[in-house]
Amino acid sequence: MIFSLGYNGGMIPTRLTVPASWRELNITEWRGPIFIFGDNDSGKSTFARYLYTQCITSHPDTPVGFLDTDVGQNSYGLPTTLTLALNTDRTSTFPPQGSRRSRFIGSNTPTHHTAEMLVGLHYLQLFALQTGIETLVIDTSGFIEPVHGGTVLKWAKVDLFRPCTVVALQRDRELIPLLAPLYHSPGVRLINLPVCDAVQPRTREARRAYRANCYRAYFQDAQRLPLLYNKLAVFPTLDFIPGRLAALEDRAGFTLALAIVESANDTAVWLHTPWNRKGRVTTLRLGDLLIDLDTFQDQPIIS
Repeated sequence: MIFSLGYNGGMIPTRLTVPASWRELNITEWRGPIFIFGDNDSGKSTFARYLYTQCITSHPDTPVGFLDTDVGQNSYGLPTTLTLALNTDRTSTFPPQGSRRSRFIGSNTPTHHTAEMLVGLHYLQLFALQTGIETLVIDTSGFIEPVHGGTVLKWAKVDLFRPCTVVALQRDRELIPLLAPLYHSPGVRLINLPVCDAVQPRTREARRAYRANCYRAYFQDAQRLPLLYNKLAVFPTLDFIPGRLAALEDRAGFTLALAIVESANDTAVWLHTPWNRKGRVTTLRLGDLLIDLDTFQDQPIIS
């Protein structure tokens, strides 16, 4: 069986021979949130896309959604964001063609952003429930190191969503600290799968280049926009550093558009953004990254 991945940015080859371990899964009873856990370069996003298309086919009577929570190497949304896609047209291809919502985290890593991650996930979870999504495929990052808080964050996600299934992609035993409590977690079906042979490791430079390509494509048609910030809620401070990545948010707390700070004075901030002026901006949320407008490479703000 050949599966078309349809990846943006050329992150992974666009076609894959589906492993037998994937084809043998019986997902007819997987109705509810489904987490995919794994280390970096374990094929999480590839499997998540495959699983999403299979859920559409296996669950023709219920809505299916896709939630991308990998803020560094997104397979669907933009870097620095959590993105929920709702399949409202029932097509079994990826990406979903229905409505979507995003929350801005402000960083390309969950490290030091656990609160923002969990609040954002709560917003998106409520929206999914309100729109009737029953089966939700949740792609995650490779942030699994216990010493850096990776396992604690994953456990918090499980506690928040109460998934019906957790799929673990392991090369060896790298997920044991994360999975050990889940073997006894009530209501959770734990599935262990080997890492697909087709997965190719990516260097740090390749990951940075992928994010830069995503930013470049997103800001391709951006324009210079002034905003009177004294009429907005600005988080965390009025520190308008040129090049700082930001998000324009609506009243519900969802992202209308990303933006890059150009300049500011005592009353207004000028932003580089593709925002189409649909929706009312109530909040300007400043991130912890600088974006170079020539290369679109990101780098953390050093405080």
